[in-house]
Amino acid sequence: MLTTFVWFGVVSFDDPSNKVDVPAKKINKAISKIWKVEDFEVTDHDLNNNKNCFKNGCWLKVKTNGTYLGMIYIGRVNSCRSGGCSIDGDPQSLVFEFFDYFLLTDTSGQVLWVKVYNYQATQGHEVMSRGWLNQFKGLTKDEKVVFGQDIEAISGATVSASAITEDIQQVLRCVTAFDQ
Repeated sequence: MLTTFVWFGVVSFDDPSNKVDVPAKKINKAISKIWKVEDFEVTDHDLNNNKNCFKNGCWLKVKTNGTYLGMIYIGRVNSCRSGGCSIDGDPQSLVFEFFDYFLLTDTSGQVLWVKVYNYQATQGHEVMSRGWLNQFKGLTKDEKVVFGQDIEAISGATVSASAITEDIQQVLRCVTAFDQ
């Protein structure tokens, strides 16, 4: 029997207007590809209680036959419009664009897969490239990567590529232990 990811259709974070559609089919496909399983269960993760770390995302646990395989993080990255973040003024008045992504990790929090699935920004679509996203595979909370050195910069997508690099590192740092 194939268990599909139907945990929820929309995630809402601290700001009620900040709703993220969850790509259930894409997550199911990634789980099946990475862990080579068809029968699995996706449940909430107690890491979500740490709202200081996850204001724009949430963690889920994946298990099959009573064994935990790893975790899924679903999040939204706010990236400044070109030139917007460098403008002096009130940070509350800055205009952001956004994109949504998910990542899969093993039980220790090591990145296995990253997928950008909802890109609403006007520039920088190159961050959706599978080849570029593969740079995050193997990344753990203990590693510090520098955009432009360890993570390849992308011409035309500097703001988005830098933003997702920082976001992934932030959410991984908050993974302290996998509570089975």
